[in-house]
Amino acid sequence: MTSLSKNARIAGLLYILASAVGVVRLMYIPNALFVHGNATATASNILAHASLFRLGIVSGLVAAALWLFVPLALYRLLKGVNQTLAVLMVILGSLMQVPLFFVAAVTDGAAQLFARGGYLSVFDKPQRDALARLFLDLHHQLDLANLMFAVRAEGKPRESIKRSLC
Repeated sequence: MTSLSKNARIAGLLYILASAVGVVRLMYIPNALFVHGNATATASNILAHASLFRLGIVSGLVAAALWLFVPLALYRLLKGVNQTLAVLMVILGSLMQVPLFFVAAVTDGAAQLFARGGYLSVFDKPQRDALARLFLDLHHQLDLANLMFAVRAEGKPRESIKRSLC
């Protein structure tokens, strides 16, 4: 196996693994727990399935760790083609995205704290439910910001970003 082939396999494996882990938080958890337009039902689902929601937080953090390495593996593969664009891919695909992943995990933690209540019980239950939903919506906005960096890192034109976000 050549060095190029080895680098391609590593990059592909990391890309698939990071994408598979990300699907848990981006698709499975929202479909299983979030009720569109009903903050109370969403908060109740988070409480009833706390371990599943925590799995979503952990999967987001694992995806963040993997996305540190995906652009680096792709850089090793593509630096011979165009080093400037390969560096840009590392910046947009890793250095810009990964901090947003971690902030998104914090918003999930805040949503769970509001759903649980505890010392936040100074807020009424409908207020806590609405604030939990607010933090979940903030997570969604961070996912959209990450999508913009990912689309630009892959070199797609700006029109595709607009279509992806609508």
